Amino acid sequence: MLLQPAMEQKRLPYQAATNENLFGSSPQVLAAMQQALTSIHGYPTPDAADLRHALAKKLGVQADEITVGSGSAELISLLVRRFCGHDKDGEVLTFTPSYPLYCQEARALRIPCTEIPLTSAFRIDMQAFMRQLRPSTRLCFICNPNNPTGTYLTSAELEEVLDRIPAHVTVVVDEAYIEYVTAPDCADAVSMLSRYPNLVVLRTFSKAYGLASVRIGYMIAQRHLIEQIHEVKQPYNVNQLAQVAALAALDDEHFLHMTLEATQAGKTKLEQALQKIGVQFWPSQGNFLLLDAGGYSADDIHSYLLANNILVRRADHHTLRLTIGPDEHQLYLLQMLQELLHPSRVYATQPLLAQVLDLGYQVQDQPEEAVVNAHDLLNRAAEQTGAEGRIAQAFARALALRCQQSTTKASGNLYASNFGEMDMIAAFNVLVTATPLVTFGHRFANHSILSAIAGKSSVYLLDLGIGSGLQWFHLMEQLAAMPGERPALHLTGIDIPDHSNPDPEYKLQATGSRLSAHAERLGLDFSYTYVATRLEDFDLQSLEIDASHTLIVNAALTLHHLADELVAIPDQRDRVLQQIRALRPQLLTLTEPDSEHNRLDFLPRLRESLRHYHTVFDVLDTLLPADMPERRVIEQEFFGREILNVVAFEGSDRVERHERLDAWQHRLTRNGYKPAPLQVTAAQIRQELNLHSQFSPAPHTAGYTLHWKGTNIIAATAWQADQ
Repeated sequence: MLLQPAMEQKRLPYQAATNENLFGSSPQVLAAMQQALTSIHGYPTPDAADLRHALAKKLGVQADEITVGSGSAELISLLVRRFCGHDKDGEVLTFTPSYPLYCQEARALRIPCTEIPLTSAFRIDMQAFMRQLRPSTRLCFICNPNNPTGTYLTSAELEEVLDRIPAHVTVVVDEAYIEYVTAPDCADAVSMLSRYPNLVVLRTFSKAYGLASVRIGYMIAQRHLIEQIHEVKQPYNVNQLAQVAALAALDDEHFLHMTLEATQAGKTKLEQALQKIGVQFWPSQGNFLLLDAGGYSADDIHSYLLANNILVRRADHHTLRLTIGPDEHQLYLLQMLQELLHPSRVYATQPLLAQVLDLGYQVQDQPEEAVVNAHDLLNRAAEQTGAEGRIAQAFARALALRCQQSTTKASGNLYASNFGEMDMIAAFNVLVTATPLVTFGHRFANHSILSAIAGKSSVYLLDLGIGSGLQWFHLMEQLAAMPGERPALHLTGIDIPDHSNPDPEYKLQATGSRLSAHAERLGLDFSYTYVATRLEDFDLQSLEIDASHTLIVNAALTLHHLADELVAIPDQRDRVLQQIRALRPQLLTLTEPDSEHNRLDFLPRLRESLRHYHTVFDVLDTLLPADMPERRVIEQEFFGREILNVVAFEGSDRVERHERLDAWQHRLTRNGYKPAPLQVTAAQIRQELNLHSQFSPAPHTAGYTLHWKGTNIIAATAWQADQ
């Protein structure tokens, strides 16, 4: 029987899920292990003495400052047992996203573990870190470089952590990927050991040395910490073959050098290819990359790759971690990703939307040709009256504008309009009354607020981005219908001044007049003030809020306009959230689109935005008559201007920087908030808003996400300060 040609044989899996050394192991290791097989009848060398001495010589420390474990996993377990065991009432502190075993080990032993979310740039937030330190904190795990993000702490940053952390906390720096590091400022924790008696460093032979299957790692620390670990460590915890393999691997510097060079070269080539096909990645100091394709869930991509014999690791709902491998594996991976993300496959039944994505690739590679094709697409899209044609028009305009950015500097301001004020008001009223895209957040927030102010005599509402104040008409009506004494209500609205009007504060004044008149009709004790300013230019703590008031803060479709650390330092979103927390509100309600337009680069952001706005336009196509004049304003002004800004602008000019629900949850948690108890059921929301059957409110830990035909659109959440 003839063998099948190589190209027709079943492809071996690309095992890119576990960050093994995909370039193999040193031949010296294999030879040494073969030779050691003749002595496997005896116990291993106690405490891996030969290996500890070899490591000590290489690292410039003493042999009794090292202990060896069956992989770093055993050492992590020993640390948790020794410093946080059940009779010590200790707690573990770490970060997320990061290596999950730290908390898994703690929770397996019923030891509390707190995970502090990293920032949007995957950095440690020092304020959040210090806030979470407690007298019961005994261990803090820091993965550097971090798995799965590939980011790293500099020497100065790690020293800041070590200088500020209390002496009773043992800091464990896990340097599993330290051999791969090329950044000259990346911290080397071993060099700091002599200065910090509470510092432990973990390293491993599982990654760069290619010994994952034999399970061997090691710990370096001052002698007093090593002695404490020995109290709970078994004497023969590392088998002899593993010790022999590690010694041989340590001796073969040529293989290590070859591995590091091949990994770096492969990573560079993969990054270039991923950028070309529109897959987001973050620069990594490890042998892996964190990926986000935009517009696809991690489950969808994982399943597709798995069906094609490529194994990757899901990091969260949207990102995947991929191990760098040989060229033939990575070329196959890229082929599969290209197939999955090809415009004709993404929008197989919607050719205009496929052309939008295809045009995005042209904008990246051939902007001059793309301008012509954008106008051609605009003309073709105008001939169609359905949602596909209208959204294609909006994106064609945005892509054409992006092409022109190199020669013409256009404004990212979204607040000017070609339509008159009455046209805009009429369109907004239709958006509010005929769709739940705005009122979903209003109703959820109002239910949460009504519960929070029950029995209170005086309420201070602080609305960040009040607009026309439509949310508060409903709240007042609900208050007026409540039995018993109703609280006095003060509302302060903050919003940007309208400089197109001779009186820039006119809209804020008019909002207050309408609300005051409505409150008077309902017999409510109501007062109103306003501040005409951008949130980033205002200090919320300058507001004079009497301590007798119950403070409620509301932010509906507003905070995503604030720049975060990806644009400039300080992070304005965090600054505002910290100022709100300092005011000690009873409740913070937040409504935001559930889509990522903040940290994705152009092509994955284009794919993500097309997914999001196509869903929005499909809602409008279903709920609004095709010939309704207000519908055109809603689509091409309200959402069309958002699309222009999301697609065409970068840096501080891009003010429509939406974040996904999980990103907002991480941000709120990191800034000292916790989810408020849910006060309304999905059935109540559905009934109150008379939702179309294709809508579904899905509960989560802090509120609800509104889905249309199974696709998430907007998330409404409620939070309390975590005292």
